[in-house]
Amino acid sequence: MSSPSPNPSSSFNPPKSILIVGSGVFGLSTAWSLAKRPEFSKTKITIVDRSSFPAPDGSSIDTSRIIRPDYADPAYAALAAKAHETWRQQGPDELGGSGRYSESGLTLVANRGSNGLPYVRSSYENVLALNKGTPNEGTVHELKSSEEIKNCVRTGGTNGNWGYINTRSGWADAEASMIWLRKQVEATKRVTFLIGTVCSLLYSSASSVEGVKLSDNTAIKADLTILATGAWTPTLVDLRGRCQATGQVLSYIDISDAEQAALAKMPVLLNMSSGMFVIPPANNILKVARHGYGYTNPTTMPCPSPNPSPADTTICCPRTALDDPTLWIPQEGEMACHRALREMEATGWNGRKDQKKIIQDSNSSDDINLY
Repeated sequence: MSSPSPNPSSSFNPPKSILIVGSGVFGLSTAWSLAKRPEFSKTKITIVDRSSFPAPDGSSIDTSRIIRPDYADPAYAALAAKAHETWRQQGPDELGGSGRYSESGLTLVANRGSNGLPYVRSSYENVLALNKGTPNEGTVHELKSSEEIKNCVRTGGTNGNWGYINTRSGWADAEASMIWLRKQVEATKRVTFLIGTVCSLLYSSASSVEGVKLSDNTAIKADLTILATGAWTPTLVDLRGRCQATGQVLSYIDISDAEQAALAKMPVLLNMSSGMFVIPPANNILKVARHGYGYTNPTTMPCPSPNPSPADTTICCPRTALDDPTLWIPQEGEMACHRALREMEATGWNGRKDQKKIIQDSNSSDDINLY
């Protein structure tokens, strides 16, 4: 949807109704933005989601997500830095308040000679450029060796042999932040929430969408339909050759009070050579995960198109613990998590019996940034 012209005499006519499919971070933030804009004051806004909120297998709902401007792309780094300003607002009713955001610092590392090193170097240069001439100068420090990384992480082990720490980055309680966002949307009294599983789009012509059809054959029509459906989008739109949803490794381990106290002061650790990251624990749960290409779940289904050709197609469809309560991280991913823990903690974590693991389909993102 194009932005309306600021010229009052422009011919922009806002839609009379907008339907948003999905109440994750993109769906809720879109609804919140629209509800606050005067141009849409007479527009009916509806959100439909297949689950009650918060969705237990939505990629926006989790114990934690990294909050950082530390990206290799300059434009994206600048955008994330803008979002970071909101996360750092710590009033009890503000996004970052009441423990929703923790500024632990981020140690971004790589192994010399690996494919991940250029990313870390570019990210380092970007955050230095963003901080230049601002009060934030001096909050980013180069780590030139494994020993410097070890001293920075303070967990007894090491990971990578070159990188830096940005002391202004951190992590968010993802679920608590989403609950906060939902309350902001509800407070506008402009948005209607519905529960229903969208099985297909409704087309008035070969290229014009007029709404959605639910699994019970109910039709919901709107002038504008917005899909904020994350990894489920390929079930509604033919995205072959454009993008593919993958399942990512997220693992959790119960830790003791002493381990919680010892690890709570560590920075977020993200290794761009291995893709492994560790987030400081909260409530005696330590999260270890991997950002990577992920796993696919090929599924044959009718082609999601008004004129399907072929009639059936194979897509990567999300498979979560709601579909299979026994779902477990593939052995390869589990071993990678063990290796990351052994590298981070010199005393080692092998043999722990109280581990809890899940695998969740998502969009290969380890962050939530609200803009």
